[in-house]
Amino acid sequence: MQKIVALCLGMMISFLSITYAQQPARKPAENGSLYGKLVDAKTNSPIEYASVALLRTADSSVATGMLSKPNGDFNFPEVAFGKYIIKVNFIGYETVYKTIALTAKNNNIDVGNIKLSPNVRSLAGVEVVGDKPTFQMAIDKRVFNVDKSLASVGGTATDVLKQVPSVNVDIDGNVTVRNGSPTIFVDGRPTTLTLDQIPADAIASVEVVTNPSAKYDAEGVSGILNIVLKKNRKAGINGQISGGLSSLGGGNAGADLNIRREKFNLSLSYNLRSRQGNARSHLFRKNISTDTTTYLDQYNDGDNGRRFQFGRIGFDWFMDNRNTFTIAQGIMAGDFKDNSGLRLYDLQEDQQQVRYGTGIDNNNHNFRNYSTQVGYKHTFAKQGHELTADLNYNYATSKDNSDYSLQYYSMGHQPIDSPNVPQERYGRGNGNTTYITGQIDYVNPLTETSKIEAGLRSTTRKFNNLLNTNGKDFSTGDFVLDSSLSNNYHYSETINAAYLSYSGTVGNFGYQGGLRAEQSFYDGEMKSINKNSYKIDYPVSLFPSLFLSQKFKGDHELQLNYSRRVRRPWFRDLLPNLEYTAQSANRGNPALRPEFTNSFELSYLKDFNRKHNVLVSLYFRNTEKAITDFYTDTTLTINGVSQKVVLSYPVNADTRNAYGAEFTVRNQILKGWDITTNLNLAQTKINASNLQNNLSNQGFIWFGKINSNTKLPWNSTLQITGNYESKQILPQGERAAQYSADIAVRKEFLKKKNLVVSLALNDIFNTDRNLTYTTTAYSEQERYRKRATRELRINVSYRFGKMDTQLFKRKNNKKEDQQETKEEY
Repeated sequence: MQKIVALCLGMMISFLSITYAQQPARKPAENGSLYGKLVDAKTNSPIEYASVALLRTADSSVATGMLSKPNGDFNFPEVAFGKYIIKVNFIGYETVYKTIALTAKNNNIDVGNIKLSPNVRSLAGVEVVGDKPTFQMAIDKRVFNVDKSLASVGGTATDVLKQVPSVNVDIDGNVTVRNGSPTIFVDGRPTTLTLDQIPADAIASVEVVTNPSAKYDAEGVSGILNIVLKKNRKAGINGQISGGLSSLGGGNAGADLNIRREKFNLSLSYNLRSRQGNARSHLFRKNISTDTTTYLDQYNDGDNGRRFQFGRIGFDWFMDNRNTFTIAQGIMAGDFKDNSGLRLYDLQEDQQQVRYGTGIDNNNHNFRNYSTQVGYKHTFAKQGHELTADLNYNYATSKDNSDYSLQYYSMGHQPIDSPNVPQERYGRGNGNTTYITGQIDYVNPLTETSKIEAGLRSTTRKFNNLLNTNGKDFSTGDFVLDSSLSNNYHYSETINAAYLSYSGTVGNFGYQGGLRAEQSFYDGEMKSINKNSYKIDYPVSLFPSLFLSQKFKGDHELQLNYSRRVRRPWFRDLLPNLEYTAQSANRGNPALRPEFTNSFELSYLKDFNRKHNVLVSLYFRNTEKAITDFYTDTTLTINGVSQKVVLSYPVNADTRNAYGAEFTVRNQILKGWDITTNLNLAQTKINASNLQNNLSNQGFIWFGKINSNTKLPWNSTLQITGNYESKQILPQGERAAQYSADIAVRKEFLKKKNLVVSLALNDIFNTDRNLTYTTTAYSEQERYRKRATRELRINVSYRFGKMDTQLFKRKNNKKEDQQETKEEY
């Protein structure tokens, strides 16, 4: 890591010295001319009314400028000799920079056709008069513009992802893409934050990359979800304030401020969100033994509370036209309360109740997260030639408190201690996490049709977790440490990676080949009474990728790609900490190994007059050592008493194969009304015969999502979202189908439409829940879980700015003139 940081700083200093050493001298005041044409990189059609500015290289000031003509032409007939940068900027396209030099020998320059490539990312930060679509499709990724997601205003990243086509989110916030686990990035980098810890109002867009190239991390069976946070670099002073209330209790408030003047940009933001709700669950289990059959009927009913704070300050220094330095600091805090009442019944073979138990199961958790990002970017004179380096540091602390009690009674309501003894215990724990990522990326266009990309990345994560659980000894009345439910755990991992890719085009045929190498090191140590440790050093693993594309006349494209992916066990997957409730328990598995996936995808994209887009993808994933949950009947010793429970923990199955088809269609039905429909059909088979003879399961699954956006009169917008997810296949059972629907409306006020009021109702029919069926050798289990998901939210936001910073200069100049006048007199 120190070498990477040193290299970043060395490169930064080197380029600074080169930049300032090569400042151009003044040229004689003689004139020349230059001209060219702007065309679309995909269709070669001319681009009209694009902004073409001629910047002086010395100070990036504007020498002159114009809008391109209807045929795409532009010209500057009288320009003083010197070095200039042509800057071409147009909504929906990448900004293009081209360096030229007018001299006496070269005084009439034809810069040729300047090709502009669409850039969906740039749209997230541009304020336009036209309407930006909610969902934009490209052959390699899809982009969901969050400012168009009305139902997620005032919520979290979890609420945002529920609106994104191709993405599914369950009630616990677990995210899947095409029935697989993706890697979650924030601004293209790993993060310690969970989705519930990121406010929706801080997100600009979400990028869905289903089959990433070698440039991206190999982690993630189903690709990458990149959450792009809002970044405001508008000139002047501008910002936004917002606030809202929820029908579940609590509310949200936020503010952001941006100050851009000359070479500096300062941004500040703060968001506060609190929510109240309730949760309930029902477990019904059939226990099968050699001589008898019994049943367990268990209910949990409680309240939960969430409070989040998210603050960020960022500073950009535009050292010159080609060098930018950025530093940002984020501070996040969260407090969770989950209090639940517990009631369960023991039933005999004819399902008659024989006894019941009551108690509590309360859990409180809080965290504090501190994140620092430092970045540097250098662009060379050649278009697309750039070097970036950044360092990300995350540090988080957490505290956990739990209280549990259970007392059995006869059906006559008399306390009993047989066959189940009373239980009472409490847990107190804390932990911390350190996450450091350093990365360097280099891009060099070798020719107009080819480029090479390379990069290095090193990631280090360290976890420390301490939990002491004390159980009551009812014979003495004392609380004693229960080692089976306690731990003192240290875990660390380091992943080093390097990648190299080459891409090019031959006519309308494009290709990209890449290779990524990753090496990982893991070690963990249990320092509690049940001491245990492990150390795993994985050799270098290679992750190749290949992308082939063919463009056809009529705005349609075909692409075939392949990549190798990996899913490494997460910290809690490896933590052998036992969590126990009534007659159910779960733990991690230190013996868990990464799973590797070969992913193939064939995609076809067709655009019809920019009003209708169709994307069809056929995919196949073959996963070896597939990570999945395994359930087994076992006996645990809790507080010195043996108890029979169903224990779940993650394991490596032999294989998991999935193949399917995904259809994404965006239609502009009428002017101001567009619908995006996403449908995924897949066949999944899990083979876990390595765990148990003939243990396998397979089945057909499908899920769909529809987003409708309608512009109404009086500056109003109506949005309706619905999704359906069929049953999911598990190695030892299945998860039942589920569906939900959201509706939201927004109205803009004032002349500049900078006052916005939105009203959203999430989960209209209150149907979002989790229902699973599991079968083991000695049990059959049905588990239902429901959180408060139907929520009415009202939010108000006000945008202000922009203010011209030249006002400050004029005021200062006026004061200086007045002062000089006084001194003269």
